[in-house]
This record gives sequence, C-alpha cells and structure tokens, in this order.
Amino acid sequence: MIRWSWRMFRKEWRQQLLVLGLVTISVAIAVAGSTMAMNAADAVQPGFGTAGAMARLPVEDDARAAEAVATARARFGTVEVIGHTDVAIPGAAQPLDLRSQDPDGRFGHTMLALRDGRYPTKAGEVGLTPGAARLLDVGLGDRVRLGRTERTVVGIVENPTGLGDDFALAPADGGRGADSLTLLFPQPGSDGASAGRAPSGGGDPQGLQIPVAVRGDNGPIAALVLVAVALAMTLVGFIAASGFVVVAQRRQRQLGLLAAIGATQRHTRLVVVANGAIVGIVAGLLGTALGIVGWVLGAPAVEEAAGRRIDRFDLPWPIIGSCLAVAVLMSLAAAWWPARRMSRIPIIAALAGRPPLPAPVHRSLLVAVVLLGGGVVAISSAMPSEANVRPLLLIAGVVAVAIGTVFVAPAAIRLGAAPAARLPLASRLALRDLARFEARAAAALAAIAFVVGISVTVVAIAGANQYRSDEGNLSDHQVLVSMRVPQATTPSGPNDAQIAALDRSAARVAATIAGAEMVPLDVVRRATPIDNPDPGLQEPISVAREVGSHSWTHLAFPPVATPELLAHFGIDPATIRPGTDLLGTDTRDVTLLDIAQRDQEPTKVQHVDLPGYTAAPRWLVTEAALERHGWVAQRSAWLIDAPHALDADQIAAARATAADAGLVIEVRSSQDGLASLRAIATGVGALLALAIVAMTVGLIRSESARDLRTLTATGAPSRTRRSLTGVTAGALAVLGVVLGTAGAYAALAAGYHHDLSRLTPVPWPHLLIIAVGLPLLAATAGWLLAGREPKGFSRQTFD
Repeated sequence: MIRWSWRMFRKEWRQQLLVLGLVTISVAIAVAGSTMAMNAADAVQPGFGTAGAMARLPVEDDARAAEAVATARARFGTVEVIGHTDVAIPGAAQPLDLRSQDPDGRFGHTMLALRDGRYPTKAGEVGLTPGAARLLDVGLGDRVRLGRTERTVVGIVENPTGLGDDFALAPADGGRGADSLTLLFPQPGSDGASAGRAPSGGGDPQGLQIPVAVRGDNGPIAALVLVAVALAMTLVGFIAASGFVVVAQRRQRQLGLLAAIGATQRHTRLVVVANGAIVGIVAGLLGTALGIVGWVLGAPAVEEAAGRRIDRFDLPWPIIGSCLAVAVLMSLAAAWWPARRMSRIPIIAALAGRPPLPAPVHRSLLVAVVLLGGGVVAISSAMPSEANVRPLLLIAGVVAVAIGTVFVAPAAIRLGAAPAARLPLASRLALRDLARFEARAAAALAAIAFVVGISVTVVAIAGANQYRSDEGNLSDHQVLVSMRVPQATTPSGPNDAQIAALDRSAARVAATIAGAEMVPLDVVRRATPIDNPDPGLQEPISVAREVGSHSWTHLAFPPVATPELLAHFGIDPATIRPGTDLLGTDTRDVTLLDIAQRDQEPTKVQHVDLPGYTAAPRWLVTEAALERHGWVAQRSAWLIDAPHALDADQIAAARATAADAGLVIEVRSSQDGLASLRAIATGVGALLALAIVAMTVGLIRSESARDLRTLTATGAPSRTRRSLTGVTAGALAVLGVVLGTAGAYAALAAGYHHDLSRLTPVPWPHLLIIAVGLPLLAATAGWLLAGREPKGFSRQTFD
C-alpha cells in the first residue's frame, strides 16, 4: 500500500501542488521566521562576549584596580580585563570610549572584528569603529588626538555583538590608567549570595565588593517561538486536511476498486495516510531548504534590526528540526481524517464517483468567548509590569487566544455570507460557496487570522518600542548645543565676554539650519562657589525626587524660565502664580535641591505643558525663585529648533561648526532597526496569508468544478468566473484581516494594560498595507488567474 501510494504521488504530483505548495511555503516561512526571531532576540549581549557573567568597576587608582582584578580571579577563576577611558570628540556631546582590549581574549574575542587594516599592537596606534572614524573625520593612516596622546589609525574595527557600540581600540594593557574596568568571567555558581558579590572578610580584608551581572537566557523566547510555529502549522494543517480530502476524492474510484478486490478499511486508510506522510516529508525538506535561503537573504535586515552581526549559518537547528517534524506530523494528522472518511464510503458510491456532501461545522461561540477572554486575562496577568514577565502564563494566554480565534472563524464565515442575497450573481455564489464549504473556509480563515495577528503584533510591538513624537532625547527637528567642559568642574562659570563669544558660536551652529530658532539655556547655581574640593558640591541646582529620609533621586538640571524660553514653549508669564519656584509637566513629589545646603525649603511647583524629551528642558526655575533663594543664572547650553526634520547633511554641518567653536551637539537618537523589523513582519505575514488564500480558493473551486462547468455551459462569460474567484479570495482576506487585527490588539492591550499609551500612535502605514493591500492583492490575483474556461464535460467521464 505504501509503495503504491508513493507511485501514485510520483504520477499525480501535479494534482497535489496546492497542498504541497502550501506546506512547503509554511515550513519555509516557519524556518526563516523562527531563525530571524531567535537571532534577533538572542541572549548574546554587547558587553558579555562568550562570558557567562561580567562586572563593571570604576577605577580610583591602578593599585585599587589590581586589587579588584586579583579578588575577581580568586573568586571566579579565569578573568579577562578590558579597560575603558573616556576621551572627548570634537562636536559630540558624549565622550568616546578608548578601550584597551586583547582581540584574542578568552571571552571578549567575539566583541571585536577587523573590517580594514590591522589591530593596534603598540603604543601610539589605535583602531576606530566606522562611527568613531566618521565623527573624527579620519581614515586609515591618519593621525588623531585622543585625550592627550596623538595616535595613528591602523585599523577599522567593530563590535559584532553591538553595531551601535562606537569606540577606539588601544592595545591591551591590563586596564592600567583606565577610568573603569570590565571584568569577564564564567558564570558564577547558582548560589545567589555568592554569585552577586566577591567574598568579604577573611578573603578580602578591605571588604572589596564586586557587583556581578549574569548573561540572560533566551529559553522563554525559544519556547514562545516553538509555540507560535506549532500553532501556525496546526492551523495550516486544517487547510491541508481539506487538500487531502480533494486528493482522496480524485482517487475515489481507485480506492473503490481497491476495496472491491478485497482491501480492508485499514488498507484504504494507509494509502491516504502514506500520501500525507510523503507530502509532509517532501514539503518539509523543500521548505527547510527554501527557509534557509530566505534567512540568508533576509539576514542583513535582521542584522540592522538586532544591531549586531549574525553568522549566516548560525541557525537554531533544534527549532529547525522541530519545524520539519511538525510539518511531517501535521501532514500525517491532516491526512488521517480524510483517510478515515474515504475508507467508510460504500464501494458502490466510491465507484460511482459521487462526492460526499460537505460536513457542517459545530463550534460553540460561548467556548470561543471563554477562550478569548481567558487568554486576554492570562496575558494581562503574565505582564503585570513592563519589566516583569511570566513566560509560561504568557504562552498559555497566546495559545488560548489562537484557539479562540479558531472557534470564532465559522461564525465569521456565516456572518460574511449574510449579505449574499443583495449582491450580484458572482459575488452571491462566492459567499455562499464559502458558507457551503464552511469547514475548510473556517480553517483557512483561522490560519489567515493567526498569521495576520502575528504580523500586526510584531508591527505594534516595534511601534511601542519606538520613540513617539514626544519621546526620546530630542525631537527630530531639535539640536542641543552645549559646552564641552562639564558644568560641575566650572563653579565660577564663564564671564560676560566669554558668554557673548559662546552665544555667537552657537548662533553660527544655528545658521547652518535654514529657518532655525535658537534659545539660550541658563542653569541655576549658588551665587558664590563653595570652598570645598568636592566637585559634587559644586553642581547646579537640580530637580530631584525624594526616595527616602534625606535621600533623593536626581532628575535634571533645570534652566531658568527666561521670557525668551517661556515664549518658545508658548507659556504666558501672567499665568505663573506668585511664589512659584518650579514649572513642569511632572510635578509629582519633585523639589529643587541645593546639594550643599542641608535645610531645604519646600518647593512650590506649578504644572505647565512642556515636551517630555529627556535632553530638552522638562522643568523651568522661575526668575522669582532666583531672587528668593539668592541663586544666579549661568549659561550652559542652547536649544536650536528647526521648522522641519533634520537630515544627515544638516547634522554633519552643525557638528563640524560646533567642533570648530569648541562646542558639542546632541540630536535625536536613531531607531532604524525597528523600522526594518516592521517591514519584515508586514512582508512575511502578507506572503503566508496570500499562500493560504490561494490554497483555499483553489480547493473550493476544485470541489465546485461541476458547478463551474454548469455555469459556463449556461453562458456565463469569463468575467463571471473571474469575479467568482476574486470575491472568494478577497472575502477570505478581509475576514482574516479583521479577525487577526482584532485578536492581536486585544492581546496587546492586555499586555500593555499598565501603559496603553505605548500602543499609540497606531502604525497606520503598515496596518493599511495589511488591511487594504492584502485583500486587494488577493482579489486581484484571483481575478487575473481565473479566466480560463474549465475542461469539458466529456473529460470528467474518463477521470
């Protein structure tokens, strides 16, 4: 029976292209998608390399650093030391990390890769990342001053595990003279007390403590990926089962003859099940190969989204093997039901070639509501906060929502067929065919909804993690210009002549951007510096939030609410209440803190609307507060606001002008990787959904071939046949988009219930591509491919 089934598959493989193609595409997308997901969310973290744990230590002096390294080696064994020194970059607000690291280090070798030139090997040589080389405007062989030392650029390097990590590489020197050290070592034991700190007491008489960070685990992510793959393949299996029904019906006379010569029901079932196994194995192998090719082609976009280099053959083989196994098992399970059904057809009916009537679907809406509601509650409970996630409960909630969608699908099919009576002939027949073949249409709809739901979820999560228009360090049309010298080290501040010169320099930076407005920012200081060598006591007056008795959390150094700054933010000075010290959007438990003054007077705070950017002013100190407390204003920065978003050329010109004047600039941080992730999710979801639509339409049209022949014989033109197929495809796609998007946002709302604002603004461009583009593409493809006239009546007699 198995040998005969294999021969029939080889002979009639063209008749099984729909099933074979759907399973192949499903496996390919499952393999490529799971590989992308695992690599994008891999637990390889930029600072760990291959180490299981790490520690970051500030360095007070070389003797203390050597003591810390010796303590770490006594506690953890093999330790790799990486030194970090901050050096200023012309025109940049953030210093550059001058890193002393061994390219062949035990744990850190994966954090270094050579792109051009060679690694630095002696004093006076340095390697730069591409971003650092652009900022410094140097290349191979050029001389560059970093700190107090002039060095020759001998190589272009990068951190493959963190492409956004810009640094300068110096030869390894054990961290001598560094500002801080990174210690890499194997993961400590499972004992929480010993894992978190180095021993103190007898082993360390001075009580040296080393806080340890342990590498994360991607086990929950792998489990979630496997669950998603299994659910998607299971839903595809429902459609594949319909395909095997069609294949079995085409062989109905052959199976009837087989039964007539003495084959039992077990033999008949074995023929169909063996065909399912063959289809699963062939499609699984082809799909795995196509999935790996798709991963190789899509890896550059995943690299951009993940922000790290990914080996093209760094494949999660256990998950790929699981996808292949699921494909075979799914094909076997999909073939079992039609095998059982066909084996029970009487021999005379099988020889007559009369197909059985489509079976109705009985699925309770009450069960669907319970599953969907329970899934939403489980997801909400699994994510009580953004930083606290319970993986098992989250997986259970996702599974419940997916199964609930399956139970909703038949009702959606029936609802979609309700307006058929008031539509033209072709559209009426298409919708009624969906209702007549409810079992396979509902299975297809559930699969389409699940695939669309995954795409919408990924797009929405990427949007939730992307800066909104009022989030981030700055808006995309702002530049913050500041002085290079830290404020805490210049308690006296610049004099009037220096301020005038700095204002002119900042104005030149603003002049590089057409139509830009510049507003000076003045921080608040004590009138006279404190006679104390501690630079911390020289800090400007800060906004702080009390977190304990005589303990505060620093929030910002607020500028003075000058008339010019108030006008920039649209605040009428007349609306400021007398006696107000501080203006701000966030007024919860905030206070003005003079760190050198022990007794703090209560701060009077008034709410005003200010942007929430972290680098722009979020609080303003009133001029009345300066007079009341005896504080003075000191120029510290300039906020430049352009009438449009800044492009790369404008940012480069502003940075170069600022560097010439000894100033630094800060602009909005980029998040290009998230945009790539959203594009990938949209494209992959649309591709698989279209494959499912094509498979389902093909099955329904093949089962209703007799009706189509009758329709053609009565004079229906090709336009009617095209409309019939196009409406079928479009209706399935529309219902799938509605169900998938609604289910995805229900789950997302449950996951982000602690902050629903993360889901706004809605990513309309990508959602419109899915919601409008997918149905249009499906309907158009159905219209274009369905004009051929069906085969004549006489041909069916010989089938």
